[in-house]
Amino acid sequence: SARAIDDVPLGAPRWVPGVDGNLPTAGFRVEGTLRLEAADEPQPVGIPLESGRIEVGPEGRILVQHGPGGYRFIQGDVVNEGVVSLKSVLLFSRDGAEWVNRGTIEASTYMGLGVIGKGARLRQVAGEIRAADPTSRFEFYHQSWFVYEGGKVLARPVLVGSSARVDAASTGDLSLRFLGPGCRLEGRYPADLSASVASDDTFGPADLTVDPSGAIGGTLELPATRGDPGVVLRIPETGATLAPDGFLKVLPGAGICEIQGPLTVEGRLSVEGATRWRSSQGGISLGGRILVGEEGRLSLTTPSVQTAGTLEVDGGALEAPSGLEITGGTLVAAGDVSGRITNASHAVIDQARPARMRGDWTQTSSGTMRVVARLGPTAGVVALKVEGVLRLGGTLEVVAAGGSQLADGTELRLLQAETLKGWFEKLALPPLQDGFHWQWVPLEREVRLKVRSSPTPLVIDWLRRDGTDLLRVSGPSLEQQQVIVQVSRDLRHWTPFQRIFPFTGLATIPVPKEAMTEEAPMTVYQAILGPLVPPE
Repeated sequence: SARAIDDVPLGAPRWVPGVDGNLPTAGFRVEGTLRLEAADEPQPVGIPLESGRIEVGPEGRILVQHGPGGYRFIQGDVVNEGVVSLKSVLLFSRDGAEWVNRGTIEASTYMGLGVIGKGARLRQVAGEIRAADPTSRFEFYHQSWFVYEGGKVLARPVLVGSSARVDAASTGDLSLRFLGPGCRLEGRYPADLSASVASDDTFGPADLTVDPSGAIGGTLELPATRGDPGVVLRIPETGATLAPDGFLKVLPGAGICEIQGPLTVEGRLSVEGATRWRSSQGGISLGGRILVGEEGRLSLTTPSVQTAGTLEVDGGALEAPSGLEITGGTLVAAGDVSGRITNASHAVIDQARPARMRGDWTQTSSGTMRVVARLGPTAGVVALKVEGVLRLGGTLEVVAAGGSQLADGTELRLLQAETLKGWFEKLALPPLQDGFHWQWVPLEREVRLKVRSSPTPLVIDWLRRDGTDLLRVSGPSLEQQQVIVQVSRDLRHWTPFQRIFPFTGLATIPVPKEAMTEEAPMTVYQAILGPLVPPE
C-alpha cells in the first residue's frame, strides 16, 4: 500500500512499484496529493477499487501526470471536494461507477477525462469543471452519463459521447456535444444550455433523443457533416416543445439531418442544411418561426399541417410530397417549393424574390395570397410560377412596394401556372389616382394586372378546356358591382343563367348545355356589368 503525503521531495520515489496484476484495493481518503504517472513503462497505471470509494478532501489533490507511459485510470467511485488536475488523460472505467464532483476538475490537454465504464455517471453537483486549453474535452462512452446539478462548467463544449441529464433551472452557459448513436438528453433544458449533435470520425453517425421534462429553452445545433442521415434528432411520441426563447439550428453540411417525431415550434427553427422531418402527428409549427435559408432544404416526408406561426422559405427549398396544409399562420415563399400546398390561411410572395412551385398549389376560400409587386428591373418577373395546377379562391392582396404612383399602362405580373383554375373571391388592390382603375389582362395561364385610364367594356371569350366548354368574362375591377351573364337565341329574349357578385375582374363560367340545341339558329351570350340591384 502507499499513503498519499504532500512532503515527498522531488526526485525521491513517489510510487510503490508492484507486479503485474495488482489486486484491487479498498477505498481511501486523500488529504494530501496523490499522483498517477507512468513515466517510462507502457503498462497502465491506476487505482482499481474492490470496495468503498476515493474521497478527495477539501485540501486534497489528485494529480494525473503527463508522461510517455501507459494510460491512467480510476476504477471505482469518487467523491471530489478538492482538486483533480488532469495533465494527461484519466479513464474512469468501472461499470456503474459514480463520480460526484463538489470541488474542481481541471484539464490542460486535448482530452481531460474519459468515462468508459458502462452506465457510469459523472455528477456535477457543485464546484467547477474547467479547461485551460480550448481543445480539452471530456468524453463519455458505453451508455455513460454526464449529470448536471449545479456549479460551473467552463469547458466548452463538454464532449458527450453518450447521454446527459440536467437537473437545474440554470446551467451557467453549459455547452454539450453529443456524438455517436444512442445518445439521450433528459431533465430540463434551460435557456442558457447549448447542445449540438454531430457526426464524428471516431463515433460515426450521431443520433440524440431529447426528452426534457419541460420545453427546450436553449440552443440545439445539428451539424450533419456527412452521411444519410448523418445526424438524427429523435422526439418521443409524447412530443416536445421548442420554447419561445428556444433556438434549433440545422447547420450547413454535406450530410442530411433527420428530425423524427412531433416537435412543436414556438421558438425558432433555422434550416441551413439538408433536413428531413418525419412526424406521425403531422404538426410542424405553433406560434414560432421556421426559416429555410439559402443553403437549406426542408423535406416534410409525412402529411403536415401548419396551424400558426411563420414558415419562411428564404432562398432555400421546401419539399412537401405528402402535402402541406396551411390552416393557420403564414407561409412565406421565396425559393423552391415542391409537392402539394393547400393555403387556407396566409401566403406571401414577392416579385423581388420569386417562388417556383413544382407541383400543385391550391388556395381555398379562407385563404389569402399576398403578392408584393415591384416596379423597375423586376417588373417583368412573375412572383410565383407553378409547374402544375394552380387553383385559385379566397382573397388576393396586392401591395405595390415603394409607394410610387402607378402610371397608365403599368402591368404587374403576379402568378403563372401550367394549368390555372378558378378565380379569387375577393380583391385588395393598391389605391390608384383619380381616373385610373385596375383591369385584368385575360390570359389563360397567367394572373396579370394592368392600370387603365378609362373603363373598358366587359369581354367574353369562348374557352375549351378539359373537354368542357367555358366562357371567360373579363373587365374592370370595380367595387360594389355585379355581372349578369345571359343567353339568347333570337336577340330579343334573354335568359340569365349566371350572376357573379362580387365581380373581381375575371371569371370562368361553364356553358349550360340546355342552351345549345340543334333547332336554335344561333346562340348569343352577353354579360352586363351593373350595380348590385339592377333596375327592373
